[in-house]
Amino acid sequence: MPWWASLKMRGFAVIKQSIESLPQSVCALCGSGGALVQAGISDPDRNLDGTWSFQRCANADCGVFWLDPAPPPHELWKAYTTYHPHTRKISGRFGKTMLSLVHRFIKLGLLPVWFLNGLKKEATYLRFMTLADEPVGKLLDVGCGGGRFLKRMQRRGWQVEGTDFVEEAVKEVTSRYGIKTYAGDLPDCAIEENSFDVITMSQVIEHLYDPKATLQACWRLLKPGGLLVMTTPNVKSIAASEFGASWRGWEAPRHLHLFSVDTLQRQTEQAGFKVTDARTYTADAAGVYRVSRDIQNGGASSWLDEIKGLCMGYRKELHEYRVQAEQPNTGQNVLIRARKP
Repeated sequence: MPWWASLKMRGFAVIKQSIESLPQSVCALCGSGGALVQAGISDPDRNLDGTWSFQRCANADCGVFWLDPAPPPHELWKAYTTYHPHTRKISGRFGKTMLSLVHRFIKLGLLPVWFLNGLKKEATYLRFMTLADEPVGKLLDVGCGGGRFLKRMQRRGWQVEGTDFVEEAVKEVTSRYGIKTYAGDLPDCAIEENSFDVITMSQVIEHLYDPKATLQACWRLLKPGGLLVMTTPNVKSIAASEFGASWRGWEAPRHLHLFSVDTLQRQTEQAGFKVTDARTYTADAAGVYRVSRDIQNGGASSWLDEIKGLCMGYRKELHEYRVQAEQPNTGQNVLIRARKP
């Protein structure tokens, strides 16, 4: 860990770090030009100096959004040294305790409409990556992180393996849980073809330099009839429209490509899959709304401001869930389920 990252973790103020970024004039997925759709995006964790933009591919058969400029692979590690997705740390034990209590009260039923409207059911569905009612088999989780999802599925009878970019992470998963893991980009991992019943990618594909190559690797690794399940931020979400450059989903410079339902469905089908479910979901969007508001306002000023932001986030989450009937595919995240023929 760099010296400046260790200082930040111990609560010291540090100067923002620079990260090299290079112009990306064409879409890496299809080679077409694009049009600027959002500029002035800062690192939401405020650790990196500079701003970034997103282009949208002009090819109607692609339409993917890409980061421009973007860090080359040898620089990208700087963006992950203090990365905390969809969260923002607050200082002070009292503030943390109060925020935790409010969060638990909401979840336990101070907003019963949250349960009655189906958000609880949706959250549970995504907790198991839509696999709760699937027959158990062999599962590969791409971007497994600390391995909690793998352990959860292992308890349900699945035979699980995982991959992650971070070598230390996969070593920890293997050491702690005894789960087989692979370090590196999926297309480069030495994994037997046609060997998995299910592959999951939760909030992963947006971090990839070459999403197309990873989708093709998933197709090779799945057995015939195997299932691919993916989630990713929805670039056409209500929150993206509302917050503009402050939307947490941009996540520059860690998110290299962003998708809508239509664009990710097309990429999945082009890799050879038959898409069986393509839509958006809202569960757990409250955190994204809260952090987006903090980015827009320049940060939360106190623990009380954090609590107000949390309550606002849940109101926005409930509103977003309700409008899906009239405005489909505008939820916070894209969900794709697809089968290998």
